[in-house]
Amino acid sequence: MSFSRAELEAHCDEIIKDPAIRNRVIVLCEGDTTPFKPTANAARIKAFAQTTQDSAFYYQAIPDWWRTTRRPEPSFYVCGTQDNVLNAYSYLADKHQASQPNESYLNVNKLFAFIDIDLANKKIPKSDYPFKKLWDIYNDLYQQGKVNNSQNHRIWVTGLLHKEAYFLIPELQNLLSQHHSINLPDIYQTMLNYMGKHQDVHENFTQAKTRINHHPLGNSLSIEAFQQNWQQHQTTETDKDALAYILLTLAKAKPVWNGIKSPNGTETSAKADINKNYRDELCLKIAKDFYAKQSRNSDHHLPQFFHRLAQTP
Repeated sequence: MSFSRAELEAHCDEIIKDPAIRNRVIVLCEGDTTPFKPTANAARIKAFAQTTQDSAFYYQAIPDWWRTTRRPEPSFYVCGTQDNVLNAYSYLADKHQASQPNESYLNVNKLFAFIDIDLANKKIPKSDYPFKKLWDIYNDLYQQGKVNNSQNHRIWVTGLLHKEAYFLIPELQNLLSQHHSINLPDIYQTMLNYMGKHQDVHENFTQAKTRINHHPLGNSLSIEAFQQNWQQHQTTETDKDALAYILLTLAKAKPVWNGIKSPNGTETSAKADINKNYRDELCLKIAKDFYAKQSRNSDHHLPQFFHRLAQTP
């Protein structure tokens, strides 16, 4: 569920007048806003953001090195859909500009958004933002799959297709094996097999594959050719890891992630909740035990995002 336009503006009004955001980096992100209806006060918004949804994952992924700098932690705010995040960014920036002194505690230079790149090339609603569409942001922010020109951006898009793809990168296999019976090669094969079953992947494949021009599979003329080429390039372990990232850049991770079930699940009416809680706990463990442990010069996308936040005056 997501906010209506009126609910979104009321949500933003609660954020901007909260003294706790003074001199603090603010990050808007996607997530279910149902618990905010009717509109919550600022304290409840912040507490919710740190315990569930996309915001909780990002909060737990705050790097360990950040917590030694004495800088205030960034605050994350769930805004609903991708469109709502973009609208919230525009609304907050414009609202601050139009506010009288003491009506806004926001520092617009510390206002950020982080959303899935997905497949649709959405327009940026804020007319004076230097990039006009999401793909413009992506093409400047990422080069050869790595973060590039990070200083140009306060609206960030994921380098992989979905946030859930960051739960499934090859480096996480040991963590997943230690605590959970999740085999990433099997997951990759499922993602590969299902690529052709998603209409939006078909419609946007030609444009989306420009994201992998740095890899030979960027020459694939169709989804079917990509699937065949992906299988044929499985040779060394290095090749396999590179192919995993290529797949996570183009194929949908979200449905596969949402299909992961708790080993303790039972055939009861609460089974869906058990599985969701299991996935929520797992993604927070990934955030704390992997992403938060990365060094400041790590080239993983999420540590690079925090490095950019830390450079904000």
